Formats: sequence, structure tokens, C-alpha cells
Amino acid sequence: MYKPTTQNEWLFCGALLAQAIIILALEIYIISEWQVWVRPNVIQVTVSYVVPINLAIFVFTCAYELVLAIDAVHHKNNLLLFAICVSNACILAFSAMQPNSLKEIARRLPTARDNESQPLVDLDFDFWKRVGPAQIACPIIFGICTFIIWSCAYRLHKEYAWAIYRRIHGDMSIKTRFLAYEIYLVLIKLDFYFIAVFVVQYGLIDVHFEEPEFALTMALLPASFLMMALAFWCVLRERKIGMIMVIVCHAAIIAYLISRIIVLCGNGERANTADKDMMLLFAFVALILMICTLICAVVCTFNFNHGLKEVLNENSYKRDTQFAALPGRTDRSYSPYHRLSLG
Repeated sequence: MYKPTTQNEWLFCGALLAQAIIILALEIYIISEWQVWVRPNVIQVTVSYVVPINLAIFVFTCAYELVLAIDAVHHKNNLLLFAICVSNACILAFSAMQPNSLKEIARRLPTARDNESQPLVDLDFDFWKRVGPAQIACPIIFGICTFIIWSCAYRLHKEYAWAIYRRIHGDMSIKTRFLAYEIYLVLIKLDFYFIAVFVVQYGLIDVHFEEPEFALTMALLPASFLMMALAFWCVLRERKIGMIMVIVCHAAIIAYLISRIIVLCGNGERANTADKDMMLLFAFVALILMICTLICAVVCTFNFNHGLKEVLNENSYKRDTQFAALPGRTDRSYSPYHRLSLG
């Protein structure tokens, strides 16, 4: 596995690692207290799935951002650095809404009863008093980490500018093709995250194990991962037939997302679900990103056999980045091409 090499890379990845560890510890504590508070019959209400799923989203987001951060510093990808910063700011906003939501659940569940008039939770257990501080601490941790990674990303952007310029050898036509390539790779990585979150929410909360839709919905998770892997391979190796298959998959996912948005916004049974607003948020973001991904995939396909494949050769890239990082190398400090950084 690639390890950061510069101080700014260590700070960037270290901040996300610390965020993941702290958030994981807080969420484990919250979910353990949740399990102590609720009774087995709580599964009769949908909210019993909403809370654990939302907590899992936090953990998955932190872990996925950490993986993307390592990938970004490994490939000197300024666009991916920016995408990680924006994603962390978004999860900060999402986490800031959770304390009020969880507090409302803690207020309403004790008054709920099952079909036999039995309470769904332990009425002697003050759930919010025990988990409130941990829940409030989550957006604080996200806020501190967001500030750190934004400042680190700015410094890394300047570090990577010269390495990226050397990679494209100053060719403006190659720069345009390389930019489309980088945007495409960033988009499909973000697509997978938003699609995965939507599928988990929609499958477990709305479809709620109803077959065959549940199995077909959850099958999108491995299918999306395989599509992402195929897209990486095809765009790097410039395989047109493979990219045509990937483009068809992009179009199919767009059609699926549109159909689910119509269903959620309609008057049917699927439209009456808990956490509907959050599902629509992730579905709309995933749809917009997937449309952009489809357009970028077509552009990348037309760029095949125009000199980009040689630039993307991993060995030549390593030589360029190593050259740029040689001690005493001052070209990047005064180069007039420094401003040509991609992203």
C-alpha cells in the first residue's frame, strides 16, 4: 500500500485517519447504547433501521474518504483532493442535523407501543442523556478535520502542480485530454459512494426485504463496484469495446435512479417511507454525478488513440514525479507553467 511521503501528505491523510478512528469509536458507543435501550420488538417500526443505517453511513464515509485520500496523494490528483474536501464538508452538514433527529427519536420512541401494547424501549433508560454528548461531538470532529484537510489540500495542490505539468510535457492538447481523464476517474469514485449509500437506505428501509426487489436492489452494490473497476481498466488501456459497455452501464444506472426518484416522489407505497428526504438527496446527487460521468466517459472514449495512453504509463509518471521531488530542484518554484495545474 502506498505511504505518504511529504509532511503535507501525512497531515492530509493523518487527519482523515484520526477522523475515521474517532468517529468509529463514537458510533460504536452510540450503537451499543442503542442496543441496550431498544427491545427486540422495536423492529416493528421503521425507525429501528433508520438510526443504525445513518450511523453506518458516517463510518463508511470516513473509511471511503481515507481510501480516496491515499489514492489522491499516490496519483498526485488535485481534483480528487478537492472532491474529498467537498465530501467532508457535506458530511459535516449531515452530521450537524443528526443530534436533533436522534433527540426527536429518543423523545418519540418511549411513547410508542407494539401490537400487544408493549413498549419498544427500556423506559428506565435515558438514552439521549447517555449518547447526546457523543452525538454532538461528531460534527465538531468533522468540522476540525474539514479545516485541516482544506488547508493541507491547498498546499498539496501547489506541490502537485509541477509534477502534473511534467507528466503532460507542457502539451495543451494533452492537458485537455488528461483533464477529462482525471475528471472521469474522480466522478466514478464519487458515483460509487452515493449509489452505495442510496441503495443501502432504499433497500433496507423502503423495500425492506421484499423479494424480488430487495435482492435486485442490493445486487447493484457489487455491480457498481465491478463497473467502476472495468471503467478504470478500460480508460487506462483505451479499450473502446469495454468503454462502450461501461457507457451502457452508466445509462442503465441513470434510468434506474430516475425510476426510483419518480417512485419516491409519487403516491404509491414506496413513497411513504421513513428517511425519504435523505434517500432523495443521495438519489439526486448520484443522478447528477452519473450524468456528468456518462458525458465524460464519451469524451474519454473519443480521446482514445490521441497520445494520452503513453502519458498515463505508470513508469514514466513515476520518473517524472521522482525528478520533480529531487533535492535542490527549484524549477517548480519559479516555473511559469506552475499556474497550468490541473484542478
